[in-house]
Amino acid sequence: MTEFFNTGLSQQQFLQQYWQKRPLLIRQAFPEFESPLSAEELAGLACEPEIESRLIEEYGQDGCNWQVTPGPLSESDFSRLPETHWTMLVQDVDKHLPGLQALLDPFSFIPEWRRDDLMISYAPKYGSVGPHTDAYDVFLLQAMGTRRWQLGNRPMHEAKLIDGLELQILSDFTPDQVWDLQPGDMLYLPPHFAHHGVALNECMTFSFGFRAPSTIDVLDALVNALLEQGRDVSRYQDPDLILSQYGAEIDMHAVARAKQMLHQAIDQAGPALATALGKVVSDTKPALSALAAEASTDLPSINELNACFERKQHLQRNLYHRFAWTANDMGGQLFMAGESYPVGLNGVSNLPILSEKNTLNISDWHCLLNDKDSVNVLCHLVADGGWFWQVD
Repeated sequence: MTEFFNTGLSQQQFLQQYWQKRPLLIRQAFPEFESPLSAEELAGLACEPEIESRLIEEYGQDGCNWQVTPGPLSESDFSRLPETHWTMLVQDVDKHLPGLQALLDPFSFIPEWRRDDLMISYAPKYGSVGPHTDAYDVFLLQAMGTRRWQLGNRPMHEAKLIDGLELQILSDFTPDQVWDLQPGDMLYLPPHFAHHGVALNECMTFSFGFRAPSTIDVLDALVNALLEQGRDVSRYQDPDLILSQYGAEIDMHAVARAKQMLHQAIDQAGPALATALGKVVSDTKPALSALAAEASTDLPSINELNACFERKQHLQRNLYHRFAWTANDMGGQLFMAGESYPVGLNGVSNLPILSEKNTLNISDWHCLLNDKDSVNVLCHLVADGGWFWQVD
C-alpha cells in the first residue's frame, strides 16, 4: 500500500481515519521544502488582470475591522501597505504556472474531479484572514516562514459571523489546539473545522483545496439533464386522498407525497444523475473561462489530427478546463467544461487517455484509432479548447 507522506498511514488509512473526519498535522510532509515561487513573483501574478487575487488587511486589535481589495492589484496597492497585518492571496496558481503541477502528484489518490486549485498566500508578520471555516477539504503546506494555526476540535455547521464584512469571519472562536508550522510541515483540515492562521514572520502558505458540489448544484443539473433527455416525468399522485376541512391547505400528507415523488425521480434517474454530476464537477471556473477559451479552434478532421501527430506534434491538455468521465454497461461519457461527450462500450477504455493524461502523442493516437467515437471526441475536445498542439 502507498504510504501517506511520512505519517505511517497508508493512503487508504488516511481516507478511512481522517478524510472529512478530523484534522491531521504532518510534520515535514515535504522535507526541506523550499518555495519554487518568490513573494515578488506571487505579487506579479496578483497584478495580472486575468488572474484571480485578493488583498486582505486587518485594522485595529479587535478583529472586527477588515478590508478586502480584489485583484488585479497595483503598485499603489502594495506601496500603501503597512509592515504587518495583511495577506495577499492568488488562486489557481497550479494552472497559471504548470511547473507547479508536480506538487499535486502526492494527492492523486483523491479523485481529480474533486480538486479545486492551488492557492498561494503571502503575509508579513501578523498577516491573517481571520478565524473562519471552509466548506471544502484543504491541505495547508507551509512554504516559507512560520505560521501559527489555531483549530477547533469539532466541525461548525452553523457558525456565527461578524456582521457587515465582505469576509466570513467567525464572531466567536475559541481554539482547542495550537500548532506552529515550519517550511515542509502540512496541515489537513476537513470541511467546517474552524481555523485561524497567523504569520509569525514573513511567510507563504500553499493551500491545496478539494471542492464538493452542493445539493442545489446537483439537483439543478439533474433537472436539466432530465429535460435534455426528454425523460417522461411522473406527476404528483394522491390515491389515498381524504376529505379536508380547508380547500387551499397543503397538508403534511401532500408534502410527504411530493417528497416521495422526488425520491422516486432520483432513484430512477440512473445515467441522468451521472451526467448531471459530471457536468457540475467539470464546469470551468468563471474566473478561468476566458483563459480556457483561448485554446478553442475550428473543428479538425481525423485526417488533420493524424497529420499533426505524424509531424511529431503532441497534444497538451488545457489545465484551465476540468475533466471527468463515467461509464456503465451501455457506454461512457467524458465531461469537460460542463459538457458531455459520449462514447460507446468500445471507447470506455480510452476515457482515461482523453481526460487524465497531460499529453497525447502518436502512440496514444494509435490507441484511440481503434474506436471511432474516441477519435471524434478528441476532435471536438480540440475544437473546444480542451487539448492544444505543441511541437515535440
